[in-house]
Amino acid sequence: MYEETKERKSGTRAILLVILCVAIVLALLWSKGLIPWEQSPKEQSEQIANVEEDQEAFPDADFTIPESEWRELQNEVKQLRKEVEQLKTAKPKTTPVQQQTTTKRESTLTQQPLKPTEGNIPEVKEPTPAISTPTKTAVSKESTSTSIDPNALTLANYNHDWVQSDATVALRNNTERTITYVAGRMIYYDMSGNMLDYQDFTKSVTIEPGMVKTFSLRGYGHRENYAYYKSNTVPGNSERKYKVKFELKSYKTN
Repeated sequence: MYEETKERKSGTRAILLVILCVAIVLALLWSKGLIPWEQSPKEQSEQIANVEEDQEAFPDADFTIPESEWRELQNEVKQLRKEVEQLKTAKPKTTPVQQQTTTKRESTLTQQPLKPTEGNIPEVKEPTPAISTPTKTAVSKESTSTSIDPNALTLANYNHDWVQSDATVALRNNTERTITYVAGRMIYYDMSGNMLDYQDFTKSVTIEPGMVKTFSLRGYGHRENYAYYKSNTVPGNSERKYKVKFELKSYKTN
């Protein structure tokens, strides 16, 4: 009897040790996530539906995602959708007065052309040509051209005898400056006023303001015995007379 009782106790202990080892192994496997808890039928159906949806969305996917990570992703997507909906509903509404002001501003902006500012378009400056100005000494040495005034120089006297080849011409300076150069024209007419000829000439003479200067100039028709009508003419050939008219072309002053 005693031996049988002892054998029973030792067998019971062995069974308890086996059960304890199995429990420890199951606990370790559960802590590692290798053995999930038994799910309810409702949870199992939801999980199967989620797996089917995943398979439909990614039919060719050859990878698997743990259930916990997949649920976390779904929760994040739902949260993002909620935030987007909240942002849409929280969009500020503009009143009719604000809408009118914005439309007016847009119309003025489209009608008015944009003007370039200093910041976006660089200013382009055209190069100014260098103008060389003569010095005072050069101006004093050289004579200055003056605008043509027909009354600046006038004919004061004219004399041409029939025996002389040159005529004596006297010009009067009617300006307030000294004249140093004259370019003019002598026009010759007969006693009836018909033009006979003309002569252009240039003279470097000095005529002070209000003064008269005399110089020589080739007379008209010396070979044909012509003479100025106020001078001595050929005896017996009084028809060989002519008149003159002086025209000023240009002059220079100091």
